[in-house]
Amino acid sequence: MAQPAHLYPSLLQALETRLGSLLRRHGGGGGLLSLTLAMPELAFDRLPEDLHDCSYWARPADGHFLLGLGVAASVEAQGEGRFRALDAAFAEYRRLWRAVDADDIGIQPTALAGFAFGQEGAGDVPNSRLTIPTLLVQRREEICAMTFTCDRGGSPDTVLAGWMALAGEVVAALDREAPPPASSFLQRLSSQPDDDAWLARAVRAVTDIRAGELDKVVLARSIRVRSSQPFVPAALMAALATRYPGCVHFTHFSPGGGVMLGATPESLVSLADGQVVSDALAGTDWQSGRLDDEKSLHEHRLVVNAIVRALEPVCGFLQIPARPNVYELQELRHLRSVIRGTAGSGVSLLNLVERLHPTPAIGGAPARRALDWLARHGETRSGWYSGATGWIGYDGDGEFAVALRCAWLDGNEAELYAGAGIVAGSDPRTELEETEAKLNAMLRVLEGGA
Repeated sequence: MAQPAHLYPSLLQALETRLGSLLRRHGGGGGLLSLTLAMPELAFDRLPEDLHDCSYWARPADGHFLLGLGVAASVEAQGEGRFRALDAAFAEYRRLWRAVDADDIGIQPTALAGFAFGQEGAGDVPNSRLTIPTLLVQRREEICAMTFTCDRGGSPDTVLAGWMALAGEVVAALDREAPPPASSFLQRLSSQPDDDAWLARAVRAVTDIRAGELDKVVLARSIRVRSSQPFVPAALMAALATRYPGCVHFTHFSPGGGVMLGATPESLVSLADGQVVSDALAGTDWQSGRLDDEKSLHEHRLVVNAIVRALEPVCGFLQIPARPNVYELQELRHLRSVIRGTAGSGVSLLNLVERLHPTPAIGGAPARRALDWLARHGETRSGWYSGATGWIGYDGDGEFAVALRCAWLDGNEAELYAGAGIVAGSDPRTELEETEAKLNAMLRVLEGGA
């Protein structure tokens, strides 16, 4: 078991004693057991340094941080019914899941999840996955806790040993300061597709849109870069936290060694106490200072209308802004409308995800025509880019954020992703420049510029 340098040995010793007692009291039987304990000694507001094989999800502006290690239970799915499969599996876990809030702090066990843009494939990660971590470190505003989960039928001694190994790893990592991002030289290796191919695809899209085949399609591209030194995920996440404090931050380590990380401005959907919130984020400016042109407003309306159509059958009391606000980031500005509603009886978070994904902000409109168009023209997207990453609590509440402004890291190489929405008024060259502006936001972080 890893041992940190100063205050944490006594914390771990006390934790082991409490967990052993709680296991003896609540263990046995079938299904999952989760024990949640307050951890006021842990100042958890970042991805720890030198911690691997973990998942991290945070909304810093709300004081909400999640860090998961190990796998107490997990399900993977793909194909047309992938969200229903995850939903059914989570419902089955909940049926036999015993959750003990040992310190009565109001923090519950939570599953972490993510999925790819398309229904099939995702490269180095599962197409769709929901995981209940063995150890989940959580912070909600000023309350910090650890949630330990196991199969209730497991050997108490074995379970406790596994729990303490992970707890020791976490507190040792939290005891270390994240290094500042080091300046790196980045060499651009390749683009997929290359500029000429992407421009040709954009010209084709504009032609087909003007012919009435569809209203909008989002064209993605990726670039691969090599750094003069290996990337350090904790340092990069610290830089993203400084640069984009209002975004959702996420990191997922792959068993194969790669790491996906990013800071996205767009929430797909959240569910809290029956209240539904979804972002319409479409219309981008990086140079003119204006977002009130008809092209941007039209693109935004397509997204708003699609979200409303998706939510109306399952939500009541929808609140739809009359006009969008401007969402400011350091390099980019977006039109944003926040749509709110009340979920109908029995509507789950994954039900909402299935109805909404993909919105026209990442796929196109109408959705089916846009997806068919992308498939015919050879568009591919790696990993979970333009899919989503999120969490679901024991009570069914949770949030998924669209996986944008992200990168896949592998040693000293990285793949970055960006897309642009094509409508009838689009200029392909300007849309290509938009993707470069979005890529540059992450490139600056990878270069060490906070």
